[in-house]
Amino acid sequence: MNTMTNEARDLLGWKAEEAEELLRSQGKQVRIEVTVPTVRQPVEGPLRVIRQEVKEDIWILTACHVTDPYNE
Repeated sequence: MNTMTNEARDLLGWKAEEAEELLRSQGKQVRIEVTVPTVRQPVEGPLRVIRQEVKEDIWILTACHVTDPYNE
């Protein structure tokens, strides 16, 4: 995030709910797509953004559950 303008740019690694909240506060439309592993068991943890793209003025954030080593 550019802290001088509070404009979202790179949201990779952000918690999905925080990224969504920031974008919506800027008046942007947001869609979150959750992906899960196909060859192993899903993990528990927060949803983190692993991909972002903008199509037709809609921010599409792909997120997955990841283990969080920081235990907030």
